Amino acid sequence: MTPRRLFIAGAALALITGLLAFFLHSSGTPNHRAAPPPPTATTTTTTAPPPATTTAPPPPPTTTTTPPPAPVPMSWEHAGVLVWHDRESSPEWLAKVLRDAGFGWAAVFLGQAGSSDPPADLDWINRFRAASGLPVGGWSVLGTDPKGDAARAAGLLASDGLTFYIADAELPYQQDPTLSQQFVSAFRAAEPSMTAGLSSLCNARGINLAPWASAGFTFLPQAYVNDFGTSVSPATCVHDAAPYFPPSQVHPTVAGYSGQQGWVTPQRFSTLLAQAGTTGFSVYPAEVVSEDMWQAYGQAITSLHIAQRAG
Repeated sequence: MTPRRLFIAGAALALITGLLAFFLHSSGTPNHRAAPPPPTATTTTTTAPPPATTTAPPPPPTTTTTPPPAPVPMSWEHAGVLVWHDRESSPEWLAKVLRDAGFGWAAVFLGQAGSSDPPADLDWINRFRAASGLPVGGWSVLGTDPKGDAARAAGLLASDGLTFYIADAELPYQQDPTLSQQFVSAFRAAEPSMTAGLSSLCNARGINLAPWASAGFTFLPQAYVNDFGTSVSPATCVHDAAPYFPPSQVHPTVAGYSGQQGWVTPQRFSTLLAQAGTTGFSVYPAEVVSEDMWQAYGQAITSLHIAQRAG
């Protein structure tokens, strides 16, 4: 063969050999990708719902209402208090300490002729009355207009629903003894049957006591030994009032404040009251007296019988 033919034959043989090798290689190799590995199994924890409760709901809280205190009838033989500035004390607190001590009545200040004192606080009166069960009355200082004072007192007593009255007659009634009869006549015309008392100086010097006694007033002499010493002791008050008021109608008032001669303790006042032989007294002014002082008077009511214990 010529060199040209030999070259062509060799090239053809090489081409055939290459094609054969290609087809043999392709037939032994996959023509697609392997499948991905299976996913790893995971465990999911499911929280079971809480079991249904079968317990009944708790009952609503029980509310208890404290019953009101039993009402106490008015009696001068009980111990009482004269309140001057009602707004300066809690009516609920005063109600509690007085009932605990065995006191039986309270009188609120209705004013003084010609003064700018505010009237008694009706809300205070109602709250005290509800918390204490005690009868509440009024007291006022009389001036030189007995008929006008009587009309004013009667009007306030009615509007505030008060059950008794105390007239404080001092200097004007000393200077003019005729004022007593004028006031008593005017007051009894307006309040013919109301429980009433006269508060005045211990010996009531110069004051005409006869009209008060004949009109059914009881006598509450001011036995302020803290101001004037033993000359106004309860026993002296009883002695000086004897021509008009028997001892059963005399119920001294003692002081809850420090006077011109210093401080007199409840124990000392209680001893003086026991020496007078009276039953029933009052303390003025109630809003300055502390709880331990009320307790001391309460103990004396029980041990010395200086008043009937209320409640």
